[in-house]
Order: sequence, then C-alpha cells, then structure tokens
Amino acid sequence: MSEHEIRHASPREGFDRAEPQAKSILWLAVISLVMLVVVIVGVTMYFDYVYQEAVYEKVLTAPSEQLNELRARENAQLANYSYVDKQKGVVRIPVDRAMELFAQEAAAGKLFYPGKPYIPKKEEPAATPGAAPGAAPGATPAQPAAAPAHAAETKH
Repeated sequence: MSEHEIRHASPREGFDRAEPQAKSILWLAVISLVMLVVVIVGVTMYFDYVYQEAVYEKVLTAPSEQLNELRARENAQLANYSYVDKQKGVVRIPVDRAMELFAQEAAAGKLFYPGKPYIPKKEEPAATPGAAPGAAPGATPAQPAAAPAHAAETKH
C-alpha cells in the first residue's frame, strides 16, 4: 500500500449523542450575572461611603480650637488699633483705615516713594580683565602666546 493511508471511520464508532446540558449552562450564566451586579453595587456603595466620610471630615467637621484662636487673633490684629513698639511709637491701625489713608495720600500726590520719572545715569564700561592699567576702555588685552601644536593633539 501507499505510505499515506487514509483512515475511514467505521459507522459503528458513531459520535457523542448526549445533548449539552442547557440547564447547567443557563444557571452558570444567571449566577455569573447576579454576582457581577452584586459586585458593581457593592463597589458603588463603598465609594459613596468613602466619599461622604471624606466630605464630612474635610468640610463639615468643626475646626480645631487652636485654629479658631489663631483666626480670632489675626482678625483682632487686622481690625483694631494697637502698639507694635510703644517706646519707638510704632502703632498698628486697622486695614480698612490704612487703605483709606493711602487712597487719600495718593489722591493728594503725597506718596512716600519717588513717583517722578528720572533719567538714568550713563553707565561707564567696566574695565576688561587682563587690561593694562590706564589702557583705553575699549582696548583689548594682549593675546596670549599660541600653544605648541603637540599640546592640542589627543591620544587615542
């Protein structure tokens, strides 16, 4: 016979005549779907819980007593008159009053900083390093001696 023999199936061998178990497959699909919905709902509820806790902790809780004292002290300094240094005569005035006084001074032209434009002085060129004393400002220094040719070579 030939080397490549084709084997023919015997009709007695047959095939698997059992039907797929449709009920088992259906139950597996339903249980998987229910588990998926349960996981999604659980993760959503957990996220909402954590989010609400974070909002409560960061926004809705009462500030600490130290923070309230600090804010009260800062507000008192911004809104009341007081001495900063009584011996030198330095006082603190409320911010609103300071803004009013500053606006009045600005309107009257009595600003405490120089408000008039001025012409800048002409800048003299700086002496170049290595220039001889008494040399002209634009003169260039003497060129250094050329390096020997073999100093520029590199060895590989």
